[in-house]
Amino acid sequence: MFGLKRNVIRIVGILTSIPALFIFSGCAGTMHAIQHRDMSLSAQMSDTIFLDPEMLNKNRTVFVRVTNTSDFQEIDFAEIFKGKLTAKGFSITNSPSSAGYVIQANLLYMGAKKEDLTADGMLAGGFGGALGGSRMGSGIHGPIAAAAGMGIVGSIVGGVVGSMIHVDTYLGAVDIQVKEASEGMVKGVMKTDARQGSSTTLQTEKEVKSSFQEYRTRIVVTATQTNINRQKACQAIADRLASQIVGMF
Repeated sequence: MFGLKRNVIRIVGILTSIPALFIFSGCAGTMHAIQHRDMSLSAQMSDTIFLDPEMLNKNRTVFVRVTNTSDFQEIDFAEIFKGKLTAKGFSITNSPSSAGYVIQANLLYMGAKKEDLTADGMLAGGFGGALGGSRMGSGIHGPIAAAAGMGIVGSIVGGVVGSMIHVDTYLGAVDIQVKEASEGMVKGVMKTDARQGSSTTLQTEKEVKSSFQEYRTRIVVTATQTNINRQKACQAIADRLASQIVGMF
C-alpha cells in the first residue's frame, strides 16, 4: 500500500515538472533568440598593418586585384571593395608600377560556421595559412546540468525548443597583401619550401629587390542572427570585410 502511494507521488511529481521544463526551456530559447533578432557583426585581424602617413598623402592611386576562391560566388567582392576605396578619395589605376599602393585580396571563405571552421581557427592560420579551426569543448553547465537527471524528458524538451529557435553564425575570411611604394629600394629574400613527393622537399631562396614595401594580414568577419538569411548575411560580411581593409588607409 505504501509502495503504491510512493509510486503515485513520484509519477505526479514528474508530470507536474514537465510544464515547468517547457516553460524554462522555452523562455531561455526565446530570450536567446530575442538577443540576436538583429544581425551582429564583428571583425578580427591576424596582424596589424601600419602604413606610412606621408605616402598616403603623396600618392593616393591604387592598383587592385581581387580574387574569390570561396564557395560563395554570388557577390562581386571586387566591386564592393573598389567602391569603398573611391568613396575614401583613392583613384583606381590599371598600372601597378605607377600606383602608390598595390592591393591584392583573396576571399577565402564565405558561409556558415562549422565545427572545424571557426573565426579563431581561421585567424590562427594567419595570411596564407590553413582555414581549419579547433573544436570548441562542450560540457553541461548550470541549469542544464541540474535538469540532466530528467533524462529523456529533458532531451525531448530541448529537441522541440531547438527545432523551433536557432541562432546562426556565418563567417567570411579574406587574405590581404598590401604593397606600399617606397622612395628607396626595398631588399629582401624570398624563401620557398616546395614539396616533391611524400617525403622530399626543395628549399630555395631568391634575393628580391623592389620599390614597394610589402604587408600581409588576414581578416575574419562573423555575423550572428536568429534564423539568419544566407544572402543577406554574406552581403553584410562582404561589406564589413571591404570596410575593414579600407580602414587601414
